[in-house]
Amino acid sequence: MADTRPHHHVLLFPFMSKGHTIPILHLAHLLLRRQLSVTVVTTPSNLPFIAQSLPNTAASILQIPFPSQLDGIPAGIESTDKLPSMSLFPQFALATKLMQPDFERLVDNLPQPVDFMVSDSFLWWTLESANNTVLVTTFH
Repeated sequence: MADTRPHHHVLLFPFMSKGHTIPILHLAHLLLRRQLSVTVVTTPSNLPFIAQSLPNTAASILQIPFPSQLDGIPAGIESTDKLPSMSLFPQFALATKLMQPDFERLVDNLPQPVDFMVSDSFLWWTLESANNTVLVTTFH
């Protein structure tokens, strides 16, 4: 009997914008078809969209909090499509850096080591978080 357990673990972390998230979700489906173990990282408000895009799959979806009490960005806004004005985009993108400690804790506590990570270029700080322990591919 062939061993069908995933041998490689891929961590996907899309930027909180539908135009960036959708292609990463398509990639998740392709990786799952190749029998890879896939973990997607997202925020609480983006979790329903991610979960709805990966129904009946073996993908794990884990969440980390998005920073709150950001200057000019209303509480609960965790995706660019919810921003009251695109003039807030630079603040929103820079605020993701505040997620780094939670992201690093999540990665450190995964039950399976990460073989490679795909993250978005707006999440540039994930390169620092990889700490040379995983191969990081920036998706944009």
